[in-house]
Parts: sequence; structure tokens; C-alpha cells
Amino acid sequence: MIASLRLAPFRLYAVLDWFVPEKMKEEAESLRRARMFLISHLFGPFLGHTISLYILLIGPAPDAAWWIFFGIITLFWAFPLALKITGWFVPLALISVQNLIFTILWGCYHYGGMSSPLIPWVITVPLLAFFYLGSGQGVRIFVLAIILLNLAGFYLIYSLGHGFPTHIPLAQLSGLGIVSTVCASVYVSMMALYYANIAMSQSDLEREVKRRLETAAQLREATNEAERANQAKSEFLAKLGHELRTPLNAVIGYSEIMLEDAVIAERQQQSVDLKKIHNAGNHLLKLITDLLDLSKLEAGKMELFVETVDVRALVAEVASEYLDAAAAAGNALTVDVDPAIATIEGDATKLRRALVELVSNAVRFTANGTVTITARSDGEWLRITVRDTGVGIEQQRLATLFENFEESEDATTSKYGETGLGLPLSQRLCRLMRGDIAVESTLGEGSCFTIRVPVMLRAGAAAEVDEAAARDERHRARGSLVLAIDDDPAVLELLQRILAKEGYAPVVAASAFEGLELAKKLMPALIILDVFMPELDGWQLLKLLRKDAALRDSRIVMLTVDDNVKKGPALGADAHLVKPIDRHALLRLIRDLGVEPSPFGTRLLDRPAIDLLEEAQI
Repeated sequence: MIASLRLAPFRLYAVLDWFVPEKMKEEAESLRRARMFLISHLFGPFLGHTISLYILLIGPAPDAAWWIFFGIITLFWAFPLALKITGWFVPLALISVQNLIFTILWGCYHYGGMSSPLIPWVITVPLLAFFYLGSGQGVRIFVLAIILLNLAGFYLIYSLGHGFPTHIPLAQLSGLGIVSTVCASVYVSMMALYYANIAMSQSDLEREVKRRLETAAQLREATNEAERANQAKSEFLAKLGHELRTPLNAVIGYSEIMLEDAVIAERQQQSVDLKKIHNAGNHLLKLITDLLDLSKLEAGKMELFVETVDVRALVAEVASEYLDAAAAAGNALTVDVDPAIATIEGDATKLRRALVELVSNAVRFTANGTVTITARSDGEWLRITVRDTGVGIEQQRLATLFENFEESEDATTSKYGETGLGLPLSQRLCRLMRGDIAVESTLGEGSCFTIRVPVMLRAGAAAEVDEAAARDERHRARGSLVLAIDDDPAVLELLQRILAKEGYAPVVAASAFEGLELAKKLMPALIILDVFMPELDGWQLLKLLRKDAALRDSRIVMLTVDDNVKKGPALGADAHLVKPIDRHALLRLIRDLGVEPSPFGTRLLDRPAIDLLEEAQI
């Protein structure tokens, strides 16, 4: 019974809020008072008319006094519409208080005088006034002044009229006393239960907020601990680089010497074995070098060495290294460098390393086809494209292609990037140079990788570039990040599929509190927000998000069954869409808001938020 009473007001919110002005919905306290005002005026007249109809039942034919009594009770039903139309809450609340006092005193005057069974209703006047207007000192004085003035007027009319009129003998009003007392008790109990429900909800909300804050503190501590562990690991591997490379250099060097001797001595079987040892040593050295360089990048120890780079010579040198391998596979390797490109200011070693990785992959996975290296510049950015007609890459793999140790189960393409570190390292090297790598591919038709780096990388700013690159990487990590907040699992799953298919990185939250926590942690580029949610509705959450300085740049789209499309933008949202979801309209709107999908594709992000935070290092 108690649980149903607690939930009952929430079932009415959809109806009550239709009457509430938009401005009052922005403040929780104002919204609470407006709802109490509406409950009183929507349901109170039913109790009032119970009394008026009982008077009609026990009395003579209705006269002017009864019709006025009936009319002023009915007038209470006009107040919700007046609030909807005008938005004048305080004036209407004061007029309502005056109307209630007049109704009570009018009934007392005509039906029993000072012995009227309607007297108990007087106690409801200050109670309702404080519910509507608060309990401030000014409100108390004003309400008490209204009550005293009305009582004085009541006494004055009584004095001038030399008594009370008798429409119904006092002896017949005993039954009316019972009806009046019951109705007043029900009315006060109804308002008290609603108020108690609000108090309990606020208490529950406070406990939930406290629990969420404790969870957030634990999450921050766990994140900090993970970051410290990752930093320690990166620093350890960076320092261990010399110790790992030294024995490998010996293995490679001695195997190479022995291989030359075996070739000269025409020991064929020994040559084959030594060549395998030599290749395995080089492969292991590359793996260790890639791993250490990734660790140096994560630890912020990687430095840039800015110099003048001859783009044409660099591309030609890399292409020449793979001419024989391309010819052996029946491939045509061509180079197309714009003659207008002369030199750029950048790190030649890191740019060459990234280009070697792309050309090596293209040649290795293309047979009897073409590999084309193209270089173009628009004056601000240099773009080097490596396009092949090889096996291509599956679309679902594009989302994880630049992740460490990524491998596919496909037998043909599982070695793309060999160790799983080549492409991630190449991308991070380009990002260190304030650039990036993008990929487009169709399975069975080929792939196209594009390196983009600035043509002018300022010298002497390695540390500054490291910091800027880290910021850029974090920005890109969340540049296509979309947070969907809705208490409907079906809606969340649908949004995940739509967004992931288009290249966005969707993260979902099944409640407003979870969504607020994730928004503060992930700083998404876009937030898709439902309105009707338990505990905290979408309008209140929208206000909290807009108050957070760190989230002011995040785009917010309201996606709800509420078809008042002007409401969302009026309260600070960037747009308002009505359910059911129109996929094309949603995607068009997202792009219009400037939120672009990742050029590398994405995947469904269904892991806990802490994993995403650690992975993206946001």
C-alpha cells in the first residue's frame, strides 16, 4: 500500500508536467511546488463537491448561496489551465489561497455560522499556502494577513447582517459535519502523503548520490593506480632496451658472418639454417624495438628530431627497398610524388618508419597486382598514400587495426602488421608529429593507407609536441565518442548498432546517474539523452551537464517521446528528436553538429567504463 502511494505521484508526472511552465521545470524546488499546486487543484474540487452535493441532498431547492458555493469550488479547476497559459505561479497561488478562504467562510456563513461543520477546513489554508509558496518569513506574514483580513470581513458582515442566514436547520447539519471532516482529512492526508513521498525520494536521492560519489572516488583511485602501474611498466621497458638489444645484436651479427662463410664454402644446408636464424633474430629485434618504442611513447620519453626532409628522396628510397619483393610477387610498384613538393620540416626517421610499415604490408599482401605510393601537399599538410590491390581487410577489423597486438582469425590477413605492433606504432609516431594515419579497405579489392603530417613541425619543441600529441590523441579518442543515456535497453542496443556501423564509438548508460558519471569521465563529443527516466529525468540531467564547465563543448541531443521539439533547445540542448528513432535523421543531425566518425572505424564498446578510460588514457 505504502509503495503504491509512493509511486502514484510519479505516474501522474506526465499529466502534471503538461501544465507546468518550462521555466519552472528548470529548478527542482519550483517543479515540486508546481506539482503540489496542480495535485491540490485537480483533485481537491472532487472533495469540495462532495460537500456541495451533500448540502443539495439534505437542503431545499438550490438557491443563490448554493450556486455561488458550487461555482467557487468549480473555479479551482481553472487554475491549472491558467498556470499553463500564463506561467504566473505566485499570483495564481495567492489568488487560490484567497479563493479557498472565501469558499470556507462563505460555506460557514450560510450553513451553520460559527457552528458550521465546514470550520475544520480553515486549517488547510496555511498548510496549502506553505506547500505552494514555501515557509519563508515574508510568506508566513502575508498568508496570515490574508487570513486575518478575511476573518475580519466575515465578522463585519455578520455584525451588519445581525446574524447568520438559515438555509438548512442546524440540527440537519450533523451529517454534513461528518462528510466535511472526512473530506478535509482525506484532502490533508493526500497532500501530506505526497509531501512525505517527496521527502523520502529526496532522502533516497541523497543516499544514492552519496553512494555514487563513493563509487566515483574508488573509480578514480583505481584509474590512478592503473596509470601508475602502466607508467612504471613503460619506464621499466624503456630502461631495459639496451639490455634486450645487446644479445640480439650478437645473434644477428654472428649469424650473418657465419652465413657469408657458409655461402662462400657452398654449404647449402648450413646456409639455409643460418638464414632462418638470421631472419628470426631480425624479426625478434623488430618486435622488441616496436615494443620499446611504444613504451617510450606511453611514458612520454620519445623525442622528436626536427630536420629538413626531402620527401621525394625519402619516398624513392623506401620504394627501392621493396622493388625486388614486389617483382617476386608479380606486383608493379609505382611512385607518384607531386613535383611541387620539395621539402618539409619534420622527423625523417619516424616518417620513414611509418611509410616502411605501410609499403611492407602492401607488398606482402598483394599478388599479381599494383602498389602505388602517392605524395601530395596542400601547403599545410603532407599526405602520403599507399594503395594496393591486394587481399584487403574486413570491415570489422578496421576498428581494431591500430590496437596493440591486434590479430584476425582469418588465415590470409592474420599477419597484417606482423607482430601486431607495426601499425599501432606507426600511427602513434604520426600522432607524435601532430599527424595521423587513416585507412580505407574493401575485402578482396585492396586497401589504402594515408599518412598525414604537417609540412612545418617547429624545431626545439619536442616536449611541447609530446604534450600536444597526447592531447590530440585523447581528443581523437573521444572525437567520435557518443554517450547514449536511456533506461530502455532496446533503445540503447539500437543506438549502439546504428552508431557503431557508421564509425562512431558508442558508450551506453542505463540511468541518469550512470550517464552523468560517464560523461564526466569520458568527455564525449556527443550525448544522446532520454527524458523520462527514474530517479532523475532528462531535463534535470541536461541542466547538470550544461553547468559542468568541462562538458560545455559536448553536443547534447534529446531523444524522447516528448514531441515538444522546441523544449530541448530552449533548455540548452543542441537538438531535439522524437522517438521512434529515425536512423537517417539521427545520423544527419550528428554530422550537422560537427561530430565526425572515426576514419578508422569503431566497434561496440560494451566493456565497463573504467576499461575504456584506461585504454584511451583519457
